[in-house]
Amino acid sequence: MGWRCEQFEYQQKVDLIVAGREEQKRQPQERLQDATDRLLLATRLGRGSDSRTERRFLGGIIAGFLVLVGGTIGYVLVENAGWFDSLYMTIVTISTVGYSEIIPLGTGGRVLNIFVILFGVGTVLYVASILAEYLFSGELREIIGQRRMNRHIAGMTGHYVVCGYGRTGEQVVSELTHSAKEVVVVDVSEQNVARATEAGVSAVLGDSGSDETLREAGIERAAGMVAAVAPDASVLMAVLSARALNPDLNIVARADNEESESKLRSAGANRVLSIHRIAGHRLANMVVRPEVAEFLELVLTDHEVEVEMDTVRLAESSPFDKMTLSETNLIERTSANIVGIRKRGGSVTVVATPGTIVNSTDILVAIGTTHQLDELKEMASVGA
Repeated sequence: MGWRCEQFEYQQKVDLIVAGREEQKRQPQERLQDATDRLLLATRLGRGSDSRTERRFLGGIIAGFLVLVGGTIGYVLVENAGWFDSLYMTIVTISTVGYSEIIPLGTGGRVLNIFVILFGVGTVLYVASILAEYLFSGELREIIGQRRMNRHIAGMTGHYVVCGYGRTGEQVVSELTHSAKEVVVVDVSEQNVARATEAGVSAVLGDSGSDETLREAGIERAAGMVAAVAPDASVLMAVLSARALNPDLNIVARADNEESESKLRSAGANRVLSIHRIAGHRLANMVVRPEVAEFLELVLTDHEVEVEMDTVRLAESSPFDKMTLSETNLIERTSANIVGIRKRGGSVTVVATPGTIVNSTDILVAIGTTHQLDELKEMASVGA
């Protein structure tokens, strides 16, 4: 057990060193933008209760208290009045209610009264203007909306966390929401978070490599996470943090550099996709096999087409265990086309024929309408 801990600690150190080297390779403009976003984030998160409006409001309250205390002590010293009468006189003067003076004022008392009126009424108006600004400027609506969103996220279970709401992350969110999946976006940019919320998606402002931010996004209750941030060093930190918080999480990470793929898998990513490699494959297929590429594009990405592709897992004690596809009658009864099978050990049968044998917990790759696939899932979930 001890050597495993040492190996894990060593791997973490190696990953962090690689992350630092990858960070140094980034273009200066990209590093500057990332630093700017992080500075804005630190400013926003660091404000807390010390936001500008709250600091001004607190300052007004303190000023009002000082006027109240100063006026009370002043009437006691100048007019030799009692403490309660002096306090009452100060409050009446500040509130401008117009009651008669309960303390006979001499010249010194009247001079004091002038200062109490000027500073007291000025302070009251100042605090009132801050309250009006707070209530009508939209900041209150923003706070209420954020708290409502936090409560909504806290109630999510089995959702998907998407780290990064750039071009890639936005497309990921679009696909997930179209599949009726609950999504929480995590991004360091206030602008990206605002775009996500405007699109009706729950979002958390913060660094995807921060445990606190991921917990706020409900990573411990999530079904999966897509790390679509940039650069690869940020992806690495997000994967490390997410895996530590949720050992069973299905993590898919994007990689800009091929040499980062093995590091991301070691950090805990279940799957790593190279954006450049995928783009290259698709471009080549479109040139060499345009009809096939167009068909796959239609099935996988065109939401207006009724046909879609999905996976179906056979039950643990499935009655179809050790039967051929033709014997199961799954295709005949559902009209869905089973095109591939992923076996329990990880091997994949790309071309499924009527004589292909299936086993319990096999994953069937099928093409069909939503209704056909739902029927197939219902039949496959039945145990013996």
